[in-house]
Amino acid sequence: MVERKILLDELELEYEGLFDSKELFGILDEFFNLKGYDKFEVLNMEQVMKNGKELRLKIDYKKWHTEYVRKDVLVEIVMQRLKEVEAKIDGSKVNINQGSLKMLFTGTLETDYEGRWEYNPVYFFLRTIFDKYVYRSQRKDFESEIISDVNEVMGKLGSFINLYRYKVKI
Repeated sequence: MVERKILLDELELEYEGLFDSKELFGILDEFFNLKGYDKFEVLNMEQVMKNGKELRLKIDYKKWHTEYVRKDVLVEIVMQRLKEVEAKIDGSKVNINQGSLKMLFTGTLETDYEGRWEYNPVYFFLRTIFDKYVYRSQRKDFESEIISDVNEVMGKLGSFINLYRYKVKI
């Protein structure tokens, strides 16, 4: 059975205003792709309301280090009152989105995700000893990598959406 250690639990990034959703998703995918993560789309739901669209996404980014250790970053994105508006950026007219954006980031470290060490009590005991004494320093490195990856991508996305406050004119 998979052992999950939750390192970051639903860190939140909120924004309301003008932004480009395609570019936002591009930055998110490019960052995790460069770090070596694989993308799995868990949920993609769009609903049209009177006051605009509502978009809900859950994207799971996974990175396998060994047959025993896997990093997992779950990104939940909720866009509400999403409308397409025409705006001026550097003198040219472009279509961008206006609405509220909420992103939640959850980072976990998963060990024994294939359940190989659960079959026999002796294996389970060996796994516990292995985790506690042999693999401890590497495990801390993996944990700090997940935390730094999530903090870095949140910083990039926060900087990106805050730029729209200054460079876009309606």
